[in-house]
Amino acid sequence: MHRSTEFTFGLPWVVSFFHQDWRLDASTEADAVAGQFVEELEPQAVLLVRRDAQLLHERLPAERITTLWNGCVESGERFFRNSRLADGAEWMRQVIAVCDEWILRHPHTVTLSEADQYEGRELDGRVRSAIAEFEDWFDRGMVQALIECVELCTPDLAFRLLLQALPRASAASSPDYLELSKQQYARLASLGREFRYGAYVVSDVEYLARA
Repeated sequence: MHRSTEFTFGLPWVVSFFHQDWRLDASTEADAVAGQFVEELEPQAVLLVRRDAQLLHERLPAERITTLWNGCVESGERFFRNSRLADGAEWMRQVIAVCDEWILRHPHTVTLSEADQYEGRELDGRVRSAIAEFEDWFDRGMVQALIECVELCTPDLAFRLLLQALPRASAASSPDYLELSKQQYARLASLGREFRYGAYVVSDVEYLARA
């Protein structure tokens, strides 16, 4: 089975919209997401974002969602400080609303495939181990939020958020950037294969590995 995309998908894909210049193209956070949801977008891309956002909104406390988003997005804690959003729960509601608006315009949207619905429950121990391996990269709140995402959401979502958070943690340590060992990257890549990810989901962090 193969997922519908070779690239980063779901909520981690939305995280990538919020680079340092995103406000040049959108007046609000929701507008920034809507601007990327073009009419010709594959329906699965929107459904995967909605699925991730709903999982977080329904199963994690607002402060945990806030922590996860801050740990993944380029602007870090400034994301909520510089917006009218109260917390991560409100933000997930807005993301879900943008998804629903797009879906309403596409009444024949397909459902997610079996591969895209895969949650990786049998991999929960390995994802916990991966989080523990990098706990020195994050503060205690982020580590706990990732663990709760494994337990209460899915190992798949928690692992993809970990992959998104690693570059952010490395950059936050500038000028002494954090690096992955070759062995650490190999373990991440192995997990990615177990999750049946496309070729570029894990390789997005390969540049962090030591030469």
